[in-house]
Amino acid sequence: MRWYAVESIDEAVDAARSFLLPVEAGRWLRLALIALFVGVGGGGTSMLSNSVSVPANMPAEPASQQPIVTPPEPSLEALPVDPILVAMVIGAVVLVVLGLLLLSETLRLVLYDALRTDTVRIRGPARRRFGQAVRLFSFKLAVNVAFALPFVVVGAAIALTSVDIGRTLLLAGVLLAAVVVPLSFIGYLIVMRVTTEFVTPVMVLTDSGVIAGWRRFWPVLRADLAQFGVYIVIHFLLLLAISIGQSIIMVVLLGIIGTVGLLVGLLVVLGVFGGLNAALASTVGTIVVGVIVLLTVLLAVVVSLPIKIVVLTYVFSYELSVLGAADEELRLLPTVDGSEGHSGSTV
Repeated sequence: MRWYAVESIDEAVDAARSFLLPVEAGRWLRLALIALFVGVGGGGTSMLSNSVSVPANMPAEPASQQPIVTPPEPSLEALPVDPILVAMVIGAVVLVVLGLLLLSETLRLVLYDALRTDTVRIRGPARRRFGQAVRLFSFKLAVNVAFALPFVVVGAAIALTSVDIGRTLLLAGVLLAAVVVPLSFIGYLIVMRVTTEFVTPVMVLTDSGVIAGWRRFWPVLRADLAQFGVYIVIHFLLLLAISIGQSIIMVVLLGIIGTVGLLVGLLVVLGVFGGLNAALASTVGTIVVGVIVLLTVLLAVVVSLPIKIVVLTYVFSYELSVLGAADEELRLLPTVDGSEGHSGSTV
């Protein structure tokens, strides 16, 4: 029996090599932009409300004794920070995070388009795929909410109730959670990984939505469960090997960049300002040190991007190779025969 999860390893290498070579500056810059955003499945009792009342027949306290100072009731006005400002900041952060996630889904679809057509463009495919990206983002958000909501509800119920459920019910709940939580998490991972790695390229290939993509891919998944089981294992081992190799390369490169940045910083700080303390004591010195640190970090990011582009392209090519081997009608990668060059790469 042929295991196409294994056979696709070499096919993905050929596909990635054909897609990335020869190196074109504009093409790689657009891929770098994509790589920046796309990655490789009852109420409680208040302590202040418990005030102690003094009986009416209690003798008067001596005049020399200081009166009891009652702590002020908590209020929104007493907070050190304006709660409206806090809410606005939190809302802004949430909107930025959601916007970045939506951008990531959009560029994921753009990359699939690029792999299918061997043409790296950004604006045109992004406009065309934005509606699909919104539906894909909404679907994943709904899956996350559906997975997390039961735990939030149960946790909130436990935190807010003061009813003693007893040791027997508590033990039964713990045992039930020990079974339900892992199964729920496995189901969540399966849905998210299948959606990301297979349903999304089906959406690109068929110009359909998430549900339609699931309907198209579900018979393929159900017919080849053993094949996709092997795929999960091979995919994990590939990512593990890639992560180890990438980490080793990055440690070496970042070590070299960090050493060069440190030497340049020391030369500037000692030669111009006479020492780090003297440099940080002046505004100009602080700015110079900040610029050196910023340039070092930017250089590290720039150097790491080509590695991330290669890894991202290979992993996507491997997943698409498995999809095409599972169902030839769902083959998104073009046939690698070396006869076709890269088409236009305008944005």
